[in-house]
Amino acid sequence: MRIRLPHIIAALVILIIFTSSCGTSRSELVPGRFAGFTLSEYMDISTLTSVGGKVLDLSLDDTALLLQKEFAKGTRRFTVYVTKFENVSQSTGFWYTLIRDVSSELRAFVSAIPWVYGEFSGEIDEGYIRTWFSGKWLYLFLGNTKEEVNSAVDAFKEFERSLVRSVVS
Repeated sequence: MRIRLPHIIAALVILIIFTSSCGTSRSELVPGRFAGFTLSEYMDISTLTSVGGKVLDLSLDDTALLLQKEFAKGTRRFTVYVTKFENVSQSTGFWYTLIRDVSSELRAFVSAIPWVYGEFSGEIDEGYIRTWFSGKWLYLFLGNTKEEVNSAVDAFKEFERSLVRSVVS
């Protein structure tokens, strides 16, 4: 008995549909998933998740998802913002507004590849900032010193790697 090509293709399609529908569904990564992030030697004083809101007094679109975490070490405060926009044009537009607000038009222009990635760090009125966007996501860390902020970013990126592994598996 000879199996024909259409039968093989039909069997493969049925097999693919069956295995994809029976598998576990992947959870989407949203800012609220980062709520468990902590900084050693810092007290976690507040965690806010919202739709819309503000990042450094700049209003977000009502469709953006926001996580804001406040930490304290003595009298020093540290703030983390994680934002996911509905699309990349919103994240890019917010990025340029943010960088113009904390720095200059020129720095905003050279800080990003539109719709792909942007990065900025430096002293601002509120302290030291390190921020970046990647696609729909924007991350902002605000602390007192460059060393403090860079240390927190390293800890966050390690937390993010483990979180992504847990969501993917």
